[in-house]
Amino acid sequence: MKTKITISILFIAISLGLFAQSLTVSPNKASAGQTFAVTISGKNTAFLTGINTIDFVYNSAITKDAIFSNQNVVNDSLISGTISISSTIPNPYYFSLRISNTINPPINLLSGISIPDADTIIPRLYSTDNSRGFNIGQSNYLRIRGKNTHLTTTKNNIIKFYKYGIESKSISISNIRVYSSPYPYELWIDLIVDIKSKLGFYSMSVENEIDGIVFKDSIFEVLNPYPMLINSIDNRYAKRNEMKDVYMAGSQYAKFLTNPPTILFTKNNTVSKEIEVVSITAQNDLNATVRLNVKPTAELGIYTIAYFYPADLDTMFLKNYFIIGAAAGTNETNEIQTKIFPNPAKNLMNIESKNDITSLQIFDIMGKEILSKIPEKLTQNLQINLSEILIPKGIYFIKIQSLEGFITQKLIIE
Repeated sequence: MKTKITISILFIAISLGLFAQSLTVSPNKASAGQTFAVTISGKNTAFLTGINTIDFVYNSAITKDAIFSNQNVVNDSLISGTISISSTIPNPYYFSLRISNTINPPINLLSGISIPDADTIIPRLYSTDNSRGFNIGQSNYLRIRGKNTHLTTTKNNIIKFYKYGIESKSISISNIRVYSSPYPYELWIDLIVDIKSKLGFYSMSVENEIDGIVFKDSIFEVLNPYPMLINSIDNRYAKRNEMKDVYMAGSQYAKFLTNPPTILFTKNNTVSKEIEVVSITAQNDLNATVRLNVKPTAELGIYTIAYFYPADLDTMFLKNYFIIGAAAGTNETNEIQTKIFPNPAKNLMNIESKNDITSLQIFDIMGKEILSKIPEKLTQNLQINLSEILIPKGIYFIKIQSLEGFITQKLIIE
C-alpha cells in the first residue's frame, strides 16, 4: 500500500514539473510614455506550437495603457516584441501580463510591468561642481555624476555643451576620465574654455547607446575674472556737427594699447549711426583718446556708451554718460532762462530751466571740479541735497548744461 502511495506522489510531482507553466518578462520596469523592446520567457508554454494573444491587465480588466506589438515567436519558450506605455498614466503603477494560447489556458504574470517613481528609473545628470565657475582662457575639470545612468559601463559617451540651446564650439574636451569608486557613475571631464567663450551658464548633454541622450541645464558658468572697466571719461559733452576728443581711463585690466575695445553709442537701446568713432589712440594700456565725429543729424539728448572687450566677449555699459547738444557755435543761454535758488544755499538747491537739463558741474574758485551730475532722464527741474554731498562752505561756480547750450553762475554755499 505504501509503495502505491509513493509512486502516485512521484507521478504527480513529475507531472507538475512537466506541465507547470510560468512567465518572466525583461525588462520589467518602464516609465510613462516609453516604448521599449522586451523578451518574454516561458516554461511549458508552447509559444511556437500555438497562437498567442498578449494583453496587459489592470484591476482584473484588460487595459490599453500598455500595448504589446511586433510579436516575434523565437521558440516554444521565447517571444520578443515591443511594449508601448501610455504617457498619461501616473506613477507608481503596475500591469499584469496575460498570455492566451490556443493550446494552453491563459497564463498570468501578476507583476508583469511596473511603472515606478520616475526618479528611480529616468537617467539624470548632476554636477558636483555647480558652485564653481570656469574662467575664460583656462583649463579646468568638471565632475559629472549620473543617476540611473550607465556613464561608466557604456562603451562610449558623446558629450556636448550648449549656450542658449545652440551647441558651443568654444568649450572643448581634452580628456575624459571614468571613475566607479568611491562614487558610481562619475566622469571627470577636462575642459578647455576658449578666450572667446560667451559668459554665463552652459548646458550639456551626454549620449550613449544605453541611456540615449541625457540633458542637464546650467551645468556650469563661464566667468571673466578680469573685466576691463572704464573708470572715467572726460569731455562727455559734444555738439552736433563737431569733431570731439574724449579721454578715457580704464581699470587695471584695461588693454587700450594691446587690445583696444569696440565702442558704440546707444540711445533708447539702439546703436547710433550718427556718432562715429573715428579712432582710438592709446597713450598706454590704461588711457586712451577716442576721437568722435558727431554728425549734424545726431539726435539731441543723453547717450549710453557700450563697449566690448575683448571683441564679442564682454559687453559693458556706462548708462546716461554722454550728451549731444545743439550744433557747434550755439551761444551760452541767457541767465533768465535758468534759475538757481536759494543762492546762497545751505541744505537744498533748486534748478529750474526752460530747456531740458543734461548735466551740472560745481567748481571751486581754483577751477577744480567738486561735483558732476547727470540726471537719469531729461528734466527741466532738479533738486540737489547739498547736505548729503558735504561740500564745505564757500564760493563756487555752477555750470548747467542743457540741450541748447550752457550757463555758468556763481554759487554761494553757507
